[in-house]
This record gives sequence, C-alpha cells and structure tokens, in this order.
Amino acid sequence: MQFIFQYMEIRKLFITSIIATLAITNVWAIEPDSIRRNMADLDTLVQIVETNYAGFPIIMQKGYGNDYQTMKTDISSQLSTGRIGIQQAVCDYCYWFFSKFDGHVYVDSPLFRNSYFTRCHIRYAELFEYDPQPVSSKVNDSTWLIRVPSCQGQNPTVEWLKDAVQQYLQSGCDNLIIDIRGNTGGSDAMWEPVVPLLFDHTPASQEHTLFRNTPKNLSFYLQILKDDPENEVAKWLVDNSSKSEDELVRIEDDESEDFFPISPLPKKAAIVIDKNTASSAESIVRFAKMYCDRTRKKVYGKENTWGAQYSGNIIGTPLPNSQIWVYYPTCISSLFLLDDSNGSAGLPPDVRINLPYPKKLTDNCDEWVFGIADQLQ
Repeated sequence: MQFIFQYMEIRKLFITSIIATLAITNVWAIEPDSIRRNMADLDTLVQIVETNYAGFPIIMQKGYGNDYQTMKTDISSQLSTGRIGIQQAVCDYCYWFFSKFDGHVYVDSPLFRNSYFTRCHIRYAELFEYDPQPVSSKVNDSTWLIRVPSCQGQNPTVEWLKDAVQQYLQSGCDNLIIDIRGNTGGSDAMWEPVVPLLFDHTPASQEHTLFRNTPKNLSFYLQILKDDPENEVAKWLVDNSSKSEDELVRIEDDESEDFFPISPLPKKAAIVIDKNTASSAESIVRFAKMYCDRTRKKVYGKENTWGAQYSGNIIGTPLPNSQIWVYYPTCISSLFLLDDSNGSAGLPPDVRINLPYPKKLTDNCDEWVFGIADQLQ
C-alpha cells in the first residue's frame, strides 16, 4: 500500500508539473498586449531615426553599423521578453546616439533627464549657486563682460545683445569676455551682433549644412510655412530641398571671403564655456575657432561643451502608444563626417581653468571672469 501511495503521489506531481508547464507555455505563446504595444513603439522609433535623422547615414558611413545593430537587437530582445519597459528601451536607444554622436537626439522624459543625462553631464546647480543671467558690464579698465545665458531670444533678446555690443565698443575697453556658461542654445541668429567682432580670416576648410531630405522632414517644414509663411528657416529648407532627389541636400555654402570688415576691437577676446554650453551656443565657439585667430581669441573652461555642435533644426514626435516624445535633428554639418571624435565629447577649451567653481554665477562678475580679465591684460 505504501508503494501504491508513493506511486499515486509521484503521478499527481507529474500531472501537476505538466499542467504548470502547459500554463507557462500558454502565457508565453500569447504575447501580452502591453509588450506588443511596446514593440510597436520601438519599431516606430527605429524607423523614424533610421529614415529621418540627419546624422544616421553619416554614422553608418563612418563604420558604426555593427555596433548599432548589436545595440538595437539587445534592446529589442529585452523589451520583447518584458525584462525592460518601453521607457527604458526608448532611453537606451536614444542614449546610444546622445552619448556617442549627437546631444540633439534625446527623449523628453523624467527618466532620461534624471538618469541618462547625468551620465555625461554635470548638475552645476548642485555644486554652487548657478543661475546665469544676462550681464553687460565693465570688469576692469581694459575688459568688458557680456554674459549671454540663452539663445532663445527672450532672456536676453537680440536687441539687448546689440545694445551690449555697443556699450562695449563705447566703453574704451580693449578686451571682451563673452560668457556663455549655461547657454543650452536656441537660434544661431542670436549671434548676429557678436559675429563681426570675431571675424578676422576665412577658414582653411569650408563647412556646409546638409538636410536629410525625407517626406516626414519636408512635410514638417511645409506645415510650418503653412502656419507661418514668413518663417525663414522653413523657407530656406523647403526651397533648397523640395526639388532635389538627394538624401542629404546641401543647403548652404558658407564661403566667407570678405565675410565681414575686420573689426579693430576686441584686441583680445575670451569665450567662457561649461558643459551646459550647447547647440547654438556651441555655434559661436566653433565660429570663433574657425574665423578668429587664436592670438586674438581663446576659449576658457573647466569642461568641454555639451556635444551638440554639428546638428540642428530639431523635430519632436510622440510614439503612437506610449506617447513618449523623442527628438532628432533634420540638419547636420559636413564637418561631422571629418571629426574622428564624432562631436559627442563637445568642443574643448583652449585654456583649462584650474580654479574651483565660483561661489555664485548669476548676474555677477564671478571669480573666473576676474581671473580671465587679469590674463587678458
């Protein structure tokens, strides 16, 4: 009887095991709706980036195809088995571009801002009082400071910057500090009053803007023109691209022979950067490096700039199910192809500042400004 009892128990366990196995098999055979929606969003994101992001064909041309496929396969595998959710999958995918190539490829989500962003950026506000504000002020008898913390056109406005330049030119100061710490960008047009001060030669190699000419990108700017017929950026892109069949359309020729009359001032210029100097703020740094002789101008900073200097004209789009917003640039500089560092490390300063961070960076002349002014004298 004991043997029969043991046999019956073993048989019951065996049957229970089969039922459990069938139940598990059935769970995995029927893919949950949430995973299907997540996979659909990931597929949409991949299609958007591969088809429309201006830097993508150049990144592939530079030999990163295998690395990209490995990254994409790994994320897809983890998402399809539920090991990660759609938020992490989208952030992981975009961060591959953000960290290696282009700070303009990003995700508008708390996860990306609070976790991924801080992997390669610095939260200065946690280190000292950090809230850069516009400043136009004499530092000492020979040096004037213009602090431009934004290129958005509101704080400061272009008119404010024009006035600040005039104040400098009438101040009797020979030297100029342009402080762009904390300036995460906006529009390159912001720099119109400053550019003539930094031009003294044409660069050895020319730069061209390339637009990724796809139906999605073009339709975006056509819609802008429909709503705002005077939008210059949209006109510029549509006029150059609508009749072309090229994937990357050369939009502008930046040949600058006799670009500006050479200004006698500043005799010496300093541009102050930090890791939050990005996009359009990086544009003035690149302009100065290309068009202004190093004996007249130097870039000062403790860290490199952000690493979004080669791309622009960004489009945001929500993913269909999760409604996560992702952003990518529609334009890329021809110099991106030539840069072995891929731009992700940002633009380095000419002079590394060894001073501690200032105690306060608001609407004041801080310790860095005073130290740089002393060096310019």
